[in-house]
Parts: sequence; C-alpha cells; structure tokens
Amino acid sequence: MKIRARPALTALTALTACVLAGGLLQAQDTELSPQDQAKLDTYNAFRADIASFLPTVNFYDTAALPVTFPFREVMAHVVVDLSFDGETALPVMLDTGAPTILTDALIEARGGETVFEAPGLAGGGAIVWTPTTLIPSATVQGTLAIDSLTAGSGWAADGAFYCITQHGLLGAPAMRNGIWQVDYGANEITVAASLDQLDHIEGAIALPFTIKPGTTSPTPHVQLQVGNGTLEFVVDSGGGIPLTINTKDLASVGVEVPESAPKMTNIAGGAAGAFEFTLNALQLPVGIAGTEITTTVFVGDGMAPGVAGNMGHMFLKDYVVTFDWASETISLDPLATDGGLSGMTDVPAAGVGLQPDGSIMVTSMAVGGRADEAGLVLGETVVSINGQDVTGNGPDLFCDLSAAGIATITTEAGQTYDVSDIEGFLAIAD
Repeated sequence: MKIRARPALTALTALTACVLAGGLLQAQDTELSPQDQAKLDTYNAFRADIASFLPTVNFYDTAALPVTFPFREVMAHVVVDLSFDGETALPVMLDTGAPTILTDALIEARGGETVFEAPGLAGGGAIVWTPTTLIPSATVQGTLAIDSLTAGSGWAADGAFYCITQHGLLGAPAMRNGIWQVDYGANEITVAASLDQLDHIEGAIALPFTIKPGTTSPTPHVQLQVGNGTLEFVVDSGGGIPLTINTKDLASVGVEVPESAPKMTNIAGGAAGAFEFTLNALQLPVGIAGTEITTTVFVGDGMAPGVAGNMGHMFLKDYVVTFDWASETISLDPLATDGGLSGMTDVPAAGVGLQPDGSIMVTSMAVGGRADEAGLVLGETVVSINGQDVTGNGPDLFCDLSAAGIATITTEAGQTYDVSDIEGFLAIAD
C-alpha cells in the first residue's frame, strides 16, 4: 500500500472544526464583542435543543432502501457524485470527520433557510461565523435522495483539494439517518435502513463509538488500546492518512518513538501561514474491540486537537466498514481472508502539492531518502513534473500528472530529482 499526503483543510474549516469539537467558543479565552456574544448565545441555545432538530433534516425514504452505488478513490479519498434537482452531478468527498461543506456558489444557488451559524477562529483571534443552510433536496450518485440536506459554506475550490473535488464534501450529518456500508474492496457504498439488509456484519469487529453531546456533526469517536492504555480517536474517512497519534498521547500510554523510526517532513498552510512538521512512522500493535492488529501509525504534534489521533482512509480501506449511528457501532470486516492488513511500506521520496495561487510546491519529503540526500528542500517551487512544464498551464495538468504518478520533478533552481516511491521505507519501523 502506498501513502499520499492528505491535503490540509483551509485554515477556517480546520479551526472551526477544532472549536466545535472542543466545546464552546468561550473556552478559547477569546474576548467577544456584544454582537458575537449574542450570536454565541443563540448558537448554544440551538445546540442545547439539537435532539429535536436532527430528525427533521438529512433524511431519506427508508422504504427505498437499501441502495448501492459506486464510489471512486481519488488521491486516497472517497469521492461520490452529488446532484441537485436533476442537474449535472458534481464530485464531492465523503467524510465522516466533518459536517457537509460546499462552495459559497453552491450554497447561494441551492441553499434556503439558514438554520444556525457556527463560530470559528481566524488569524489574529478574529471570530468568523459560518452559516449552515438547508438545501431542499440532493441526490448521491443518482441513487440516494436526501431531503433537507444541511450544508455549511466556505469550501475552497482552489488549492490543496482541487484535484479531489472543487465543490465540497458530504459529511457525517448526511449519513447519520441511515446505515452506510463502505466496501473498499468493491469500491461500492450501500445505504440501508437496517443491518439485516447488509452482508459483512456477522463475524466483523464491532467497534462502539460515541459522538460529542450537542454536536451538530456526529463524527464517530472510538477507543483503541495502545501500549499500556486506551486512547480516543476520531474516525475520519475523509483523511488520506492511516492511524495518527499525537506524540504526547502516545507517550502517555508508555510508547516512545525510537530515534531510528522513519521520518517524513511536511509543510502545510495554517491561519498564521505555512508551517513545517515532522511525522514519525511506527508499526504498532493496536487493540480494536478486543481484536489486536499490527498497523502503521504516524506520530506527530497537533495531529488531532481534542483527541489522541485520527483513524483515516488509509487504515479503513483494509475493511468493509459499516457505520451505524442508531446503535453507535462501526463494523470492520477485514478484506484479507486471514484478517490481516495489507501494510504500508512505500512512500514517495518527496510529495508535491497545489497551492491556492496555482503554483506547485514540495510539501513532503522522506527524511534520508534519495530526494532529501540529493538536496531537495521542503517548500521549493516546482516548474516541471515528469519532464512537462507545469508553470502557467493550469491546475488540471497537475491533477492529470498526479493521477498518472509523479516520478521526477524539476525545481525553479533547475535541479531535477527522482521522487518516485521508496520501496520498504516504512518497513524498517519498529
């Protein structure tokens, strides 16, 4: 299995998610204006009565279930088509780790009543309010009709996610009123009204989950056994990552990262600008509802604010995964007949990412790999990929080259580097 770095969320989206996951905005020690305080009081009152609101939105005709439709895997993300009133279908990510978020243009064209405004923090501590609106109807993959779809605005059509989708994501609120089974082996999703309509349940690992009280987005939180303790993870199907753990949380259960662990340096955008961070890779035994597996774990700082880490796409794709919000249970049926994982061993010598201004930047690098040893520097601008000029040619060419596989890059300095996969780079992890 090969790993591709997950593009970073826009700063606003990421910070909003952190605030909502962690509780009230007042907990952030931010001084509020009278107007912001009034909005916050309204939002908190809405959250306090969220149980009466949820059954009125994001619902489907259960008599029409089950339905099965295909999905596409694009750059380690699940992508489905979303259409409105029979219009042209638009690709969106499927993401249990977030609410539904669409571009401002789609919300303006399709949205109706604003049901609440969610608070977030922008650069400098400024408070930003993101409205969630009702979209009367939408259809997933031409098959599953969703009435009163709740969707927030603010999806950035350019930048890191451009090659995956320019339109947005379909999040946990749109999934909670049915049972969603994602078959990563067949690249199919089945939405059912009851478990007896589904295969891959009997004999599967039954992993209980919880959701945060009063949340407007029911992202699953699970407990996994790591080291000598138990850690909480967010189940993030939209993350092109394996299991991730914060360094301090891993240390809290008696597991230290050895100096010999493979390392990858990365650069991402944030509210205060671009920042660098390092990921260490370990092969760790992890207990999942009494079943122990050994899997690849990425360890770093700030991986998942408010919890110990993430359970992402690159972990989930070894299973048929069933999300049942009614019983708050995730079923994991291994695709491998022996119940094992396919294992992550290969990483690119360096990865590149599309920036909001259309430029292409070196965004990740295997420490000690061939590109690192040859002098490639994180953050350098790329002018050629696989021998093709990518300056001024638009982002679609970059997407096509990425889909085909990036073997070489040339930087502004005129140096060409081999950035193809380093086989077995992660296999040396202890």
